[in-house]
Amino acid sequence: MPPAAPVEMVTSLRKCPSLFATTDSMASVMTRLSDDASSLTVCVATADGGNFTADFNEATLTALKENFDKTCSWDKFFADLQHAFNRGADGLISFEPSTTSVTCGTTERKLTFKLATTTNKVQESILASLVNYHHIHVHLREVEKQVEESAKQEEEIRTQAADLEKEEQHLKDAISRNKEQDETFNKRLKELQKQLGEAEEEKRKSGQDTVMEEEDEDSTLCRARIPLRDRDCRDFDPQLLKMVKSGFCDDKELSGDVAFNNVIRPFTSSELVKYTSNLTSKQQQQVWNAMQKIDDWDYDVFALQTAMAGNDTESLATQPSGGSLFVTAYALFFKYRMMQKFRIDEKIFLNWISVVEAGYHPNPYHNSMHAADVLHITHYILSKGGLAKKCNLSDEDTFAALFAAAIHDYDHPGINNSFHVKAQTYLATLYNDRSILENRHVSSVFELMKLPRYNLLSAIGEDQRRDIRDTIIEMVLATDMGLHGKYVAQFKRRLQENHELVKKDDVRLALAMAVKMADISNCGRPENIYLTWAAKIADEFYMQGDRERNLGMPCSPFMDRMQPAIAKGQIAFMNYIVIPMFDNIAELIPDMRFSVDHAEANKAYWTKNDDS
Repeated sequence: MPPAAPVEMVTSLRKCPSLFATTDSMASVMTRLSDDASSLTVCVATADGGNFTADFNEATLTALKENFDKTCSWDKFFADLQHAFNRGADGLISFEPSTTSVTCGTTERKLTFKLATTTNKVQESILASLVNYHHIHVHLREVEKQVEESAKQEEEIRTQAADLEKEEQHLKDAISRNKEQDETFNKRLKELQKQLGEAEEEKRKSGQDTVMEEEDEDSTLCRARIPLRDRDCRDFDPQLLKMVKSGFCDDKELSGDVAFNNVIRPFTSSELVKYTSNLTSKQQQQVWNAMQKIDDWDYDVFALQTAMAGNDTESLATQPSGGSLFVTAYALFFKYRMMQKFRIDEKIFLNWISVVEAGYHPNPYHNSMHAADVLHITHYILSKGGLAKKCNLSDEDTFAALFAAAIHDYDHPGINNSFHVKAQTYLATLYNDRSILENRHVSSVFELMKLPRYNLLSAIGEDQRRDIRDTIIEMVLATDMGLHGKYVAQFKRRLQENHELVKKDDVRLALAMAVKMADISNCGRPENIYLTWAAKIADEFYMQGDRERNLGMPCSPFMDRMQPAIAKGQIAFMNYIVIPMFDNIAELIPDMRFSVDHAEANKAYWTKNDDS
């Protein structure tokens, strides 16, 4: 490939059209832009069949220009060349066969192009160029249209090239991250293999049978979920839980011989006041402060998660002492007296909430903090929002609502149902492409509860258990956004027919709408909380887009990190999903109307901060 010519010379050259002339000796002369568009080609075909040509690049043309006129610009140089060809009949163009050179201009100011013999049929090339030149002038509009289309194609190709460069860089970054992850995983694998080898050696020395016996109900081993490693329950701080529990129990419930007090015995009210007025632990102070806002709309699970585990990102992978979901669920189950009313064994509850929290993956968005957030908002809708009073909720309904909110995204892999269907994953096949993740969430938890140490409903009758289970299933399946239109239409229809939703099916519909609202409530939260969630959902969307791209699938809308559109996606989501549904719910429980105002304010933020 020839070196790039100077921009000024090439720009002037490309303005100069192909030039034609016939000399006195009947030689046909043509100058044109070379095939690589960086030099000038001069061709001659003589009457006796001679063919001559040569290319003149920047260096040779500069030398010619210096001899012709040292002071002229490139534009003037090519204009004078064009003038000479236009007056070829006046003898300004000549060809000398003995020196195979073309001379342009007058004796005082002339250009001489030295050519070489060629085997190419120059006469045919000149004729073809003349025909093309004629076609351009006759069909000017058609040619201009072709030029416009070519320009568009060129721009598209440039855009595609830029996108490919970005994708290449992104893939390089992904490879780099994957290498780091591989190193971490390999290190962990070696540690586990070492531990396994030591355990097998110890077992061999002690003469234990290679088949492990089934653990009994009181065993501390847990093989249900790896994140808990070798325990049923988190390594909780008894004093911290005692403080939290005491905030939602009264003095009548201090007996230590009942199931709901068999792990933590609460303070008396006077002891609690004394204890919390002089907290020396920063963590306990932060958790206690968070608990004071559990009935408020701006309850902050990020602050609670940071207090419990150090931060709201890296800590999600382990949470050895529990996180925001662990504490929020523990508090609310006592606040609503679910532990007392359903005679729940406190040890089983701690096992259950530990394994549920451990079952949430450390995804950017669909993690245990999101579950804690949805649980809290569900509580808010039931209490201050007025749904419990409006629909005359039973204890079973309330229990199901809290349970469903806590587990609604259990074992979420960070990719949506659409991805599973497009990739035809095992789960898509298992659940026949219908509410894939939602079926997975609820069925997995009930499967866990077949183990006695996680059976939260062990102390109640079968009919009561069936009622609660049916409500939980209905609520969790309603969080499938693929069914959003169906649930909203059904809810609107019931509101038009009767505002008193007190029948069992109506109550379950209202509870389904409550958990749906809680699931997307971040759009109607105070701006600082909302923007944190918005950044996390964008993160998770882009990660799914990366997986789709790596599998050769097109990126789902708003999931391509190379074409960011957070603002556009958030505005569309609030316009078509959030605000209409919040409006509908506010018709049933007007005390939730303020959430619409929050959503409108958050939508306005993106109109001022468009990232597309």
